[in-house]
Amino acid sequence: MQDSAVHHATVPPHYAAGAPFPWWGKVAAKLAIAALRLPRGGLRRLGIGRHSFVADAESRVLDEPMAHVARFTARHGRPPRGVLEIGPGRMVTRAAAYAALGCGPVWFSDVEDDAPTDPAAYARVASLARARGLPAPNLDHARTRAAALAACDAHYLVGGTDILAAIPNGSVELIVSDVVIEHVRRDALPGLLAALRRIAAPTALGIHAVDFHDHVGGALNTLRFRPDFWEGELVGRSGLYVNRLGLSEIEAAFATAGFQTHRLELWCWPAPPPGATARHPSLRRPSGDDLIAFAKLEATLPGGATA
Repeated sequence: MQDSAVHHATVPPHYAAGAPFPWWGKVAAKLAIAALRLPRGGLRRLGIGRHSFVADAESRVLDEPMAHVARFTARHGRPPRGVLEIGPGRMVTRAAAYAALGCGPVWFSDVEDDAPTDPAAYARVASLARARGLPAPNLDHARTRAAALAACDAHYLVGGTDILAAIPNGSVELIVSDVVIEHVRRDALPGLLAALRRIAAPTALGIHAVDFHDHVGGALNTLRFRPDFWEGELVGRSGLYVNRLGLSEIEAAFATAGFQTHRLELWCWPAPPPGATARHPSLRRPSGDDLIAFAKLEATLPGGATA
């Protein structure tokens, strides 16, 4: 659904281009590494396959949770009583920020365990929150990650969509995903959104940031590949995978699951980027989606209650 209050921005032609190598070279390198089946943990210690953002930056671990909670509070006059972050990566340390903001319980759900194991990482975020005058729990004496999370009334779930079964029906009021939805496999997205609908409270607010550019040069070159290859095991292991759904298709998937969406931000290319006009003929996404590089969506239930 379009929103007249959406914030529009135009991105430069080389937006999110990454390292100055040809896109096809990046694809070939990642596929070759995936074919070798090297341990993901070892690759990440070498800096390969890690998230591109700085996970311990104060703006990420404190300012962003504050903004999300403030958006919910503006609608309902209080902090959310249940929070879920999907695919947080290393930012599970935000547990301390949500606790300081009066939220709980908090769940973090990811397909693999990439969260810091050192409890000092969580204590640092608690200290940052206290420096802002927020009543964060004291985590200085937590001996383990589990102890730090428990002190924040936070739970870390690792696995596929089925792990969301641990969250009670209608118990989550704030759902956050930050450039995660595009990485959910096409055939898995309906199930994920159905699970989010099950756990969403009547007052639920979802905030979803979605990248629509490919991750090998910031354009749409991955649209060139045939679906049977792109949806295969090798691409899935490589870290290249994005589901190649456009904004209108993502919005339609949310609607099918029972959510209504509003566009908060929309970043667009001034002209279709490389790959858009060379997409595989089986990908029949609307041409207007080929101009959208990034969007931030708000998802609520129809007639969403206030409390």
